[in-house]
Amino acid sequence: MDALTPLINGLNLHAKLVYSGGVCGRWLMDHNSETSVWFHLVSKGQGFVHSKRWQTPLALENGDLILFLPHAERHFLSYSAEHLPNTDEDTRMTPWLDGDAGFVCGEIELAVPRSLLWQALPAEIVIRQNQAGNVLARLIELVIDEASCQRIGSESVIERLCDSLFVLVIRYCIEKGLIREGVFAAMQDKRLAVALGLIHQQPWQPWQPWTLAELCTRAGASKSVLSEKFSALIGHSPIGYLTVWRLQIAAHWLIEPNMSVERVAERCGYESVPAFSKAFKRHFGMPPGEFRRG
Repeated sequence: MDALTPLINGLNLHAKLVYSGGVCGRWLMDHNSETSVWFHLVSKGQGFVHSKRWQTPLALENGDLILFLPHAERHFLSYSAEHLPNTDEDTRMTPWLDGDAGFVCGEIELAVPRSLLWQALPAEIVIRQNQAGNVLARLIELVIDEASCQRIGSESVIERLCDSLFVLVIRYCIEKGLIREGVFAAMQDKRLAVALGLIHQQPWQPWQPWTLAELCTRAGASKSVLSEKFSALIGHSPIGYLTVWRLQIAAHWLIEPNMSVERVAERCGYESVPAFSKAFKRHFGMPPGEFRRG
């Protein structure tokens, strides 16, 4: 298995559809977040992004996709390049057919939005329909088709398609060279990709914990080469990154409503809650109970 798939699965990342339909009038969208990835797909007409990121408002046309990560500049989507309403009180939500413009909007919640994993991605990702490539472009067309027809179960279908959309966007960023460091950049190195795939897929081996020697053997690299590459691109040793990855998974488990600190500690393979809490606090700067409440 590749390194990206178990990473997405391990963190249990899922898109939540917030809006699919039309907009009319002097509309305004304010979807800024410090904890979520927001995505907007133009399914009809056009819109404009107002942000310090661009000197002039960025025009989005039918089929264009834009994502904002938590470290993005504050931004607004509006009906006009010249006018930015102060509030959204004039925004009229309509069925897709009746809208001057149409959007599919959603978010993906991140348990640790300030981690190096996400900080390495561009803060704003803009993908024009004619630049998306065959697979991503076809998926965008599917989302738009489903958004425009309003059939039974459309919202559920769109939400699941958007899960795949996020994975393809990350792949797009990797293949286009938009990521220069971090885990996603390391996936472009075949030997690092093998080691990362093993770590992401099997962070807790019940029969024998990972060792640097075992990872090197499986990846076909020497200890010095693998360690140097991990350090240069990811900022951790292979075993250090393994610990970080385990705690990332733990953080995502902690935000699930049915997971207690005790249960997370047990699933993570810690012998006791105090041992888990100590490791968690050392990495995140707060105990798991406080993180969960926050």
